[in-house]
Amino acid sequence: MKILKLFIIFSLALLLTGCRSKNNDTAHNKRIVLTEAQEKNAKIQTSPLSGMDIELQITIPAQFKARNQSIERIYSPIDGKITNVFVEPGAILKVGQPIVQIKSDAISQIQLEFLEKILDIDANINELRAQYNLSLQNYNRERTLYNEKISSRADYETANAQLRKDKANLDALNIKRSSLINVYRQRLAVYGGTIDNVIKTKQIYPYITIKATKNGVLLERKVNPGEIVEQNRELFNLADLKTIWLVGYAFEKDSPYLHLGEAVTGTIEESTETINGVLSYVSPILDNTTKTLEVRADIPNKNFKIKPNMYAEMYVNTGIAHVLAIPTDAVEKFGDYNFAYVKIAPHTYEERKVETGKKNDQYTEVLSGIKAGEKVVTRGSFELLGESIKKQEAE
Repeated sequence: MKILKLFIIFSLALLLTGCRSKNNDTAHNKRIVLTEAQEKNAKIQTSPLSGMDIELQITIPAQFKARNQSIERIYSPIDGKITNVFVEPGAILKVGQPIVQIKSDAISQIQLEFLEKILDIDANINELRAQYNLSLQNYNRERTLYNEKISSRADYETANAQLRKDKANLDALNIKRSSLINVYRQRLAVYGGTIDNVIKTKQIYPYITIKATKNGVLLERKVNPGEIVEQNRELFNLADLKTIWLVGYAFEKDSPYLHLGEAVTGTIEESTETINGVLSYVSPILDNTTKTLEVRADIPNKNFKIKPNMYAEMYVNTGIAHVLAIPTDAVEKFGDYNFAYVKIAPHTYEERKVETGKKNDQYTEVLSGIKAGEKVVTRGSFELLGESIKKQEAE
């Protein structure tokens, strides 16, 4: 239906161009006479142009986008190879949920270096522990002999000193072991790696698993299994979409009416659902190329029904005005040419070029072209447009 209407309006524009060259005075005031049957079939309805209070709205083409502050970009912490991807775009993620697994030679080298050192320390600890156990046995024996007046006090003190020395050496080595684990745990944590499996199994585990650090929706996946990635390469985009931006670009003439905190309504393209929000941003800078102003509204989206990149219409209410107005559907438009039909006699209609002013989604102000009290066609203007084209073709 829309395609047909555009075709008819385009045809009318071509005819109007030809008519202007013949008679510019009548090009915009063509009369159409219908039979009673045609009028009934077109279901034409009229209403006198009169003053009314209309709620003023600015209509702005818009698109939904994730809020910048809600987007988390996930990067590769290290060079490596993607071995597994656990999520797809659109997935709702929870904190701690695995996203991707990477195999890294750098992780292998760090773990191997750690394993060599920890095995060496463990060997020394085992040796010192055996020495300490031997010193403990010797100390207990010398203490018993000394208490029974069999051994000298010098032998007892020597055994006690050796026990303390061996214990100090064993404690120092255990502290060194704990420090070594902490140092390498921190080194690997920078890349998302771990040494827990290395300590437990004494084997290298060259994999890191990147996990979600916030709840949200996965917007974009930029890697696949088998890919080689470098450190700091962007892998995923994650965003909290419980509140989403409706971003539009308003014309320069509308900028004085746009203020923070204004109530905003909108309709999603291909949907009858109405959304509500608040204007949260009005750019202080006019785009030099498009002469438009970026505006944003915060829209609640708890059920995630609204998706980023969906198109919509944004309506900003700017007040109430008393004006001469007709239903917006009564105004036909082609380019800068706005026109409507006025009933001037029984079965007779006249096409009028109209200058429009303020409007909302229901009513449009008429500045010129139609006088107060004249009967404006509020239903059936499309059918009259078709009859007008037929008349032009016949002439």
